[in-house]
Amino acid sequence: MKSFLERVGCLWLLLALFVIPGLSGAAEPKLQILSPQNGARISQNQNVILLSGKVAGDAARSTNVDILFLIDVSLSTAHYAGVDFPDLADLPALYISPGESGTRPQISMSGGGINVGSGNAPSFNLRNSIFAAEIVASRRMLSRLDVGTTRVGVVTFSDGAQVRQPLTHDFERAGQVLDEIYRAGPNGGTNMVEGIRVGIKELLGLGASEKRIDAIKTQLLLTDGLPSLPVGQGKRSTPEDTKLAINAARISGKAGMSVHVFGLGKELVDYPRAANGIARESGGSYIPLLRPADLLLAMETISAVDVHSVQVLNRTTGQRANRTRLGADGLFGAAVPVAEGANHIEVFARSSGGATNRADITVYYETGSQKSLDLEIFLEKEKRLHVEVERLGKTREEVQIEIGRRQQSVSRGQEPGPLPDRAVR
Repeated sequence: MKSFLERVGCLWLLLALFVIPGLSGAAEPKLQILSPQNGARISQNQNVILLSGKVAGDAARSTNVDILFLIDVSLSTAHYAGVDFPDLADLPALYISPGESGTRPQISMSGGGINVGSGNAPSFNLRNSIFAAEIVASRRMLSRLDVGTTRVGVVTFSDGAQVRQPLTHDFERAGQVLDEIYRAGPNGGTNMVEGIRVGIKELLGLGASEKRIDAIKTQLLLTDGLPSLPVGQGKRSTPEDTKLAINAARISGKAGMSVHVFGLGKELVDYPRAANGIARESGGSYIPLLRPADLLLAMETISAVDVHSVQVLNRTTGQRANRTRLGADGLFGAAVPVAEGANHIEVFARSSGGATNRADITVYYETGSQKSLDLEIFLEKEKRLHVEVERLGKTREEVQIEIGRRQQSVSRGQEPGPLPDRAVR
């Protein structure tokens, strides 16, 4: 006879399979538990084990993923992100002053006051800026990806576009490049079309990146502004620049490369035509964020492999995993409580379209004298990532609700209308 806890575990899975709408008839996502192996015997002094695996939507043609960070480094990203996070990710306190017209902004290691640099130009603390949020959110995503099957690249755009890191498996180097971008500071206008075009070239292997055919390819476009180049010459946003950016995204979509657009700040929330058009025409998603700092949590909602969620349950004890991490490329990890003896562990995955699948293993646990180093590293990393977002004052679920509400407004056409020629900030 099954114990009460086992019956609770079974009920949880039945609810997941049959109560969630839209699941029947859909193709199951691909799900694989990588570690530990079924039947493994684990001896350690922690009564929690680390489980890892890979998941992808049924339509995913490969386990390989290429992700390109397309980062807006225009001068407007120096503005306040909406939250003070002075200890965030150990970024240095850099202050930027736009300076006089036609000159490059000045960056200083000290500020304190409101004026830094030449004249009376106002200064901005980059550590609390939209620019910093873009950098930190990108670094957070790196920590959740599979270095074995995923490549990442970095392109920045302002007056033009530049490949800062060709697609690579060297995530440490990619993180260093992001730090270098931060130290260089923002400058210039918003040449979104050129950024998307350069991204397409890199993902197709026509630029600095090595060509890889068997990979899911996607661009993550982080921006706080409206297209202002080439027609607007970086001084004003124009309908022509918007059309050019959307057309470039359409080409990306036809080549099988989605563009997920994160719109950061009031301007893009109020006037989503460009951002939403880019996402729609490429087969990506538009994520509007009134408070740019919420990007740190919002980027965790994106999946390049069409996966919505992964949940892990120890059916023997009825306990869910303490912490579960799901990367944009489908790599997942979980800290699962275990009891002495046999533990039947089940993983439940749901695709973005509502299809589900599950996999299970049985592991045998006994209390030992040694600690699991991999588990310690996993828990420490998750703790650090949690501390990074504590100052946001919001949970991931709250951010998702806000995003969903704004996405519905866009789908209902609740936009102030076509944006006319307009001076940029």
